[in-house]
Amino acid sequence: MLAALESAVKDGLVAGDEEVFINDLLGIPQPPQLRTLYDAMDNSTRDTLRRMSIAGLVERASRLQPRVLAVEDLHWADRSTLAHLVSLTATVANCPSLLVMTSRLEHDQLDEAWRAAATPLSVIELGLLHADEAAALAAPFLAANAAAANRCVERAAGNPLFLEQLLRNAVEGADAAVPGSIQSLVQARLDRLDVPDRLAIQAAAVLGQRFDLAALAYLLERRDYNPERLLARRMIRPVGEAFLFYHALIQEAIYDGLLRSRQRALHKRAASWFEDRDKALKAAHLDRSGDPAAPAAYLQAARVQATEYRFDAARKLTQRGLELSSNQADRFALSYLLGDILYQLGEMSAALDAFVRSLSMAGSDAERCRGWIGCARVKQVIDDLDGAFADLDRAETVAVAHGLKVEESQLRFLRGNLSFPRGDVETCLSEHRRSLELARVAGAPECEADALGGLGDAEYLRGRMISAHRNFQNCITLARRHGLGRIGAANRPMAAFTRWYAGETKEALGEAREAIAAAKRVGHKRAEMIAHHAAYFCLQALAQFDLAADHATQSLSLAEQLHATRFEAEALALRADLDRLRGNRVEARSDIEQALSIARKTGMAYTGAIVLGIAALIADDTELRRALLSEADALLAAGAVSHNHLLFPKDAIEVCLEMGDWERSNQYAAQLEAYTRHEPLPLMQFFIARGRVLAAIGVDARRRDVIPELRRLTTEAERLGCLIAPPARRSDAARIDPDALIHAAW
Repeated sequence: MLAALESAVKDGLVAGDEEVFINDLLGIPQPPQLRTLYDAMDNSTRDTLRRMSIAGLVERASRLQPRVLAVEDLHWADRSTLAHLVSLTATVANCPSLLVMTSRLEHDQLDEAWRAAATPLSVIELGLLHADEAAALAAPFLAANAAAANRCVERAAGNPLFLEQLLRNAVEGADAAVPGSIQSLVQARLDRLDVPDRLAIQAAAVLGQRFDLAALAYLLERRDYNPERLLARRMIRPVGEAFLFYHALIQEAIYDGLLRSRQRALHKRAASWFEDRDKALKAAHLDRSGDPAAPAAYLQAARVQATEYRFDAARKLTQRGLELSSNQADRFALSYLLGDILYQLGEMSAALDAFVRSLSMAGSDAERCRGWIGCARVKQVIDDLDGAFADLDRAETVAVAHGLKVEESQLRFLRGNLSFPRGDVETCLSEHRRSLELARVAGAPECEADALGGLGDAEYLRGRMISAHRNFQNCITLARRHGLGRIGAANRPMAAFTRWYAGETKEALGEAREAIAAAKRVGHKRAEMIAHHAAYFCLQALAQFDLAADHATQSLSLAEQLHATRFEAEALALRADLDRLRGNRVEARSDIEQALSIARKTGMAYTGAIVLGIAALIADDTELRRALLSEADALLAAGAVSHNHLLFPKDAIEVCLEMGDWERSNQYAAQLEAYTRHEPLPLMQFFIARGRVLAAIGVDARRRDVIPELRRLTTEAERLGCLIAPPARRSDAARIDPDALIHAAW
């Protein structure tokens, strides 16, 4: 199988970026570099890209020659398989290929919604055979005995499977009364087998419709068993290296005819065969054998499936385990795992129910601690912050009392994250610091990487962008070392953002673009959205407005997809500022009004002051401008996320310079300087100095002592990548130094 895949890649049938998904579908272990990429993706992205990879393979293969794809027994398909087939149906409609699927009518899964989604689709419901069709099927079997053939045709009443089995029964020499059902007919054929073959076909029926000869030999305790007589009698047929019953109903009839004790004994032995080969089959055989170890086996199998991101299969396994289990420890572990599976599938309400149930099944404080942490994870997503804090307080009491270092690291990381949107800097910082200490003591690299990213967020929250950047970079480095791709992807946008604040605009732009690509590869839309914001700020500073506009538009689209309304307001404000810079005042006003409306509904603490500052830049009326600045001042005084304290004063300086309010411009410069005093930022120092020198020129246009500072700022703008240059507005500066006019309004 691996050789076939390698050949397909070499021949161009499988694209390089599809290999990871074909590996997954074929059950081929992922190479380390692909495993890291695959681990970093969310479930929705994996599922989407798996479907796209299959579609690409079918399209490319069908261009070489037309293809027929066959899927039998659709009635056994799970939800994930059906979704893949919906996608495949759309694929074959647009290339020289045909998809044929078979299903039993009584378990048909092609409901109306599926059929509508999978168009074009033709459904052929096979009815009973006509008399002439049945006679044609019977002719090769009993050419020498037309009477017997006619009796079989009449008794089968148009059922092709029944007819075939009746004919084979007759060929085998049964002259007695014709059995009245498939069950009895198959049993009659079974009774005429030699004992070794009868035992073999019964054991095969326990293994299922498809089975391997090695597994069958193990059940029979006969390594030399040869199924040639079963093949000759057309009870089974070869399929590759395995064997398949000629029809599922034959396998079912043989299985149902076994004594219950014989079934259980064979299932118990089959479970032993699958111990190290297939955990899910081991669990299923233990289940059918009535073994009390079945629930624990289902738990083990579900964990394997979850590790491989087959969450639909893992959910079924946990649910069956819960149905069987009466053991407290197993019930807790199964319910907790079910909660985690549902969390990964994005089914938050069901996940919370599962975690709450796990708490009722917990038999120890350690289990209760894990259950509360699970509940808090879900409540963070659904914005029940108070409930999440309460769960974490309960978990902390237990974790500290019992020395549960990993759990305490996890809960403190969550509490630090919950403190971020509330603007609680001290709690955010202290919780992430403690989380990092505990992770290192416990030797838990994933917790350590999470905590480093959390510390980056905490430093960002208090405006210390250089410290934040250092923590984000350490997080990314650690994540790369341990293959924690999703953690790395989540933190790369913030590393780019904080690098821009540090005055490394061109380098930050490169980092933002890499962050966008990394987020796209793993389907991390939130990280991609933030990375687009980072790229926007870099490109706006470099006066590359059209490229910046593309990033603002893409971030807005992602925010709408994620229903992240806070980020919608930010993206609209950024787009409005670009329209202002490009002279599109009407569009700028429309976007900023919408941004401000959203911000007022979702809470102004996150980006309200930034939006108000941009609104003041766009406004023409002086009184309106002053009112907008005053409202933003009040927001900062009440407490707001750090980027407001950095970006609003920068814009407010510009507004005041435009209004000729030199004193207030200097006040905002002093405010920005005070906020960054503990950790000065090169970019903000530039805007502080720029505001002060232009205010000085505004007060006295004849001051020649500012010329060296203007020239220094020109050089500094180039170094920092701060080239944004709106139309010059201070013509008095030209009388001081003609060169100064060019750079008077960076």
